[in-house]
Amino acid sequence: MEQARGKEIEIKKLVTLFKKRLWIILLITVAAGAAGKFYVSYTEPAPIYSSSSRIIIHESSGFMDTLLVFIREKPVMEGVIEELELGISPEALSRQIQVNRVGSSQIIEISAINPNPELATVLANTVPIVFMEQVKEVFNYRNVDMLSEAVVSSNPQPINPPSNRMFHIAIVFGLVVGVGFVFLLDSLDNTLRSEREIEKLLGIPVVGSVSKIKKAAVGKKKEKKVITIRTEVGGEVIDNKDFEEKRVNNS
Repeated sequence: MEQARGKEIEIKKLVTLFKKRLWIILLITVAAGAAGKFYVSYTEPAPIYSSSSRIIIHESSGFMDTLLVFIREKPVMEGVIEELELGISPEALSRQIQVNRVGSSQIIEISAINPNPELATVLANTVPIVFMEQVKEVFNYRNVDMLSEAVVSSNPQPINPPSNRMFHIAIVFGLVVGVGFVFLLDSLDNTLRSEREIEKLLGIPVVGSVSKIKKAAVGKKKEKKVITIRTEVGGEVIDNKDFEEKRVNNS
């Protein structure tokens, strides 16, 4: 019973503590969330779009690997740059092109990424055309056909949409810091708030307590009473005030 009562007291103490310091937790959490939101908006990356086309290479031998590597090689990239009149280097264009084999099939997917969704589509369609011309010239190989062209979406979606992950992390971080700061303030507060704390500190039982008396409960100050005494002097009735004035004048 004593142990359960002790736990109940501790829980009540925590609830009271959080109610009292709730504004601190909210303030720190809101500040951290605002900082996280600012960071997300400030470091938000430029949107990048992707578009893909497919070709089929009628080759199942080891020559297939060579053809896949050749798609992103300098002769093909230079041909695309010349065709589209791009002001970039073959190496820079190669970084925008991705080549993937669909499973173990002979179908090859060529993807282009670019901040401009229309240019990404144009690149995805131009690369396979230039590639087919170059393999004819370099390898005298003609067994490559276009399977499907890339098309511009009516509502293109970036492949790197903005993420609120950092904002959520900032909220959790602010909440943890706020709770920890509240516990720190409580540990630095030496005020005795209960009989249990007094007993624990002094090691003696508390036998009684005096409630705090509010100022409103204290009686109002008594008004000063003035007592008037009337007397007869020489046939004239006067009070003590008049008598004092006459006594002063006669002196």
